[in-house]
Amino acid sequence: MDDSPFLASAGAQGAETTATPTPAMGAMAGAALDEAAAWADVQARWSDPAAHQAYLARFPDLDGLTTAGRRYRDALAARPGDTMALAMKAEVVKRATVVGLAMLPRTAPPRVSTSGWRRIAIFAMAASITVAAGWMAWKLLTGPRP
Repeated sequence: MDDSPFLASAGAQGAETTATPTPAMGAMAGAALDEAAAWADVQARWSDPAAHQAYLARFPDLDGLTTAGRRYRDALAARPGDTMALAMKAEVVKRATVVGLAMLPRTAPPRVSTSGWRRIAIFAMAASITVAAGWMAWKLLTGPRP
């Protein structure tokens, strides 16, 4: 006997189980039926771009755009040269790209902080090089003493 909330036992001797509908399953089934009805409307008005745009407007997320992309991919498989299916498949890819990029976290690049010690070290090195170059120039210009 399965203790899953989605399945109900039909009998005590391990008889066949059936799915018990839950509210979540009902909502998913309703959404699937709505999507199927919307797709049927698109197919009935296939040459109308407004019907396709209205169908795609139903899907603001990647899951919905995946469903729409699958529908247009299947339409292309059935009619390989269909210009409307090609255009709408490209539109689905464009929308999915926009949604996917919008989902990326927006973080500021790490700030490069130059601490005081680093500035002091750079200044000390520059000063040392300047002093060393000055000393060498002085030795070269004054020449050896007789």
